[in-house]
Amino acid sequence: MIKAIFFDIDGTLRDFTEIGIRPGTYQAIALARANHIRCFVATGRHLVEIQEEGLLGRLEFDGYVLLNGSLCLDDKLSCLYANPIPVSQIQAMLALHKELGFPLLFMEKDAIYVSHITPQLERLQAGIGTAVPPVEPHMERGLIRPVYQMVPFSDDLPPDLLAARLPLCDITCWHEAGACDITTKGGSKQLGIQKVIAHYGYSREEIAAIGDGYNDIPMIRYAGIGIAMGNGKEAVRAAADYVTDSIERDGLLHAVEYLCHNVKW
Repeated sequence: MIKAIFFDIDGTLRDFTEIGIRPGTYQAIALARANHIRCFVATGRHLVEIQEEGLLGRLEFDGYVLLNGSLCLDDKLSCLYANPIPVSQIQAMLALHKELGFPLLFMEKDAIYVSHITPQLERLQAGIGTAVPPVEPHMERGLIRPVYQMVPFSDDLPPDLLAARLPLCDITCWHEAGACDITTKGGSKQLGIQKVIAHYGYSREEIAAIGDGYNDIPMIRYAGIGIAMGNGKEAVRAAADYVTDSIERDGLLHAVEYLCHNVKW
């Protein structure tokens, strides 16, 4: 039986720009808990965003796989696993940033900051329902403090160029062009989940994962039951064991109902 569910945030627990949490989402988490299933977040987002923007409303979780698996916390926000970007790759990104002049965002464990602000950055941040981070005039702080995720904002930054300059990193595109998440190579929501379930003693067959975006594909394929939201990308739906309804049609609640009432081992 399923003992833990890992939930993506944007497009799964909430729509990208909606304020508050839908009643059906609260019902979904309550149903999982009533069936003694632990609930975890698995997201590309930072805890600072989640807390300051109130992205999860009154929902409570048993742990967090953050920054696409680069930082994992328990329910007390104690660190279970950390996978910072190698300093050599921070240096390479800073050099590329100085060369091309695009806005660059760094995410440390307890801080998010950006080199400078442009209309494109403001538009993309608004598109995911998140405030513009504070400006940091000394981005070189990333060379002495661990950075877990980098985000360049540019329409003119080919993935091939990033891959060539950052061979020790993975690059994941956002839903909308113009930005990407950059993390340590080999890291993913799947790896973060593996670290979390090892801590709690679950097997992969005992977990489910629900998501909608490209960065959810590894965890959906890895989980005993991988579920795609109906509003998810075509590639995500193709990778899933089960496709639920869209977020607008209470797809998350229907997904948890499916796990609680139809999945038997």
